[in-house]
Amino acid sequence: MIEKTYSFAQNNQEYEVYTLTNVNGLKMDVLTYGARIINLFTPDKNGVLGDVLIGYATPEQQCGAHGYYGATVGRFANRIGGAKFTLNGAEYVLEQNDGKNTLHGGNTANFDAQNWQAEIIENSLVLSHFSPDGAGGYPGNMTVKVTFTLTDDDEVRIDYFATTDKDTLCNLTNHAFFNLGGQDTVLSHELMIKARKMTPVDDELIPHGEVVDIDGTPYSFYPAKKVGADIFSNAPLIKHCNGYDFNYCLEKAGNNLEHFAYLYDEQSGRKMDCYTTLPAVQLYTCGKMDFNGKKHYGVHAGLCLETQGYPNSPNCPAYPSTVLKAGETYRETTIYKFSVVK
Repeated sequence: MIEKTYSFAQNNQEYEVYTLTNVNGLKMDVLTYGARIINLFTPDKNGVLGDVLIGYATPEQQCGAHGYYGATVGRFANRIGGAKFTLNGAEYVLEQNDGKNTLHGGNTANFDAQNWQAEIIENSLVLSHFSPDGAGGYPGNMTVKVTFTLTDDDEVRIDYFATTDKDTLCNLTNHAFFNLGGQDTVLSHELMIKARKMTPVDDELIPHGEVVDIDGTPYSFYPAKKVGADIFSNAPLIKHCNGYDFNYCLEKAGNNLEHFAYLYDEQSGRKMDCYTTLPAVQLYTCGKMDFNGKKHYGVHAGLCLETQGYPNSPNCPAYPSTVLKAGETYRETTIYKFSVVK
């Protein structure tokens, strides 16, 4: 079931909250500002519902606030080095909002700060946004739709669609911050990411076309281990980030929808299995977090599994392309499936 459960006016706009529930009692709240998931209630091993997302306490606090909590991120998720790229022989200059680089689409036309249009279609909530040619420095008039579905198999399914009238970049993700048990940190959570390689980064977290093997290193979560197992290691990049903020190259066949990760909290019994059509995922473990929301959140309070194309790929020909050509359609899917281990 899907229904509009709340609305409010702010910044001369009307924002809406839609609540999705399934036959098993799972509940998800989606806010039109940033097309973001703001609450997600799933049962623990005792059948008690709990919110597995960290974020702000009210929808009103989300609007204009710092952070990407649960938001749809675009046009380009993650970082583009030097805030510029060349496409079809033309150079495009983007907004610098991460030092001299661009992060998550910039700071004026970024999708997480837009009020999306909502429509209920059958068992899904469809949110739409039009991004005009030149918005944030990106070429092409782009129409984007994100479909949220809470299935009766306890899946949060996110389908992304985009079209453009001019060749452009498209790399969309959802930036949910998960904590399955409500603990102060996720260090005791068990995590598996099906990846034997990652893209190494410089001091500004920009990759430059390389891919490195991570088998047997503190960077690897394949096989599974506790999030905190190596988070305080002396591995240079982990030390630099006070944890993990890296792009993992998934072991999967092309653009098929495949299982790529799971997150498990033994205390609550909650498990989250992750599937995607995309080639990579950014693991972020909140190495600098300190804010008051639903509660006070400190360092390592949650983690993100942001499915994506490779960061800085427009400037790295060796990486899979994130170019969306005029007349083509961007179609990608990510699923977070919840279960209980008793």
